[in-house]
Amino acid sequence: MSTEHDIADFITAFIADRTGVAANEIEPDENLGSYGLGSMQAVDLVGSLEDRYGVTLPPALVFQYPTVNELSVAVAQRAATAGV
Repeated sequence: MSTEHDIADFITAFIADRTGVAANEIEPDENLGSYGLGSMQAVDLVGSLEDRYGVTLPPALVFQYPTVNELSVAVAQRAATAGV
């Protein structure tokens, strides 16, 4: 089972890689858009989360849960429901 912390680390690394913002500068309760994460990158993030955690996620998930903390909780809940 994936923990929220592991998922948050994955999301943070993804954002840092895609936007050039240092991972240690990404605040867990800050809106992801404030780091320059665009809609195409958000969809790519959802796909990467699906691949890594074996869950099906709606493409708009990043917009429903727009912070690292909110998104990691949402993914962890779906992974737990899916038995991952």
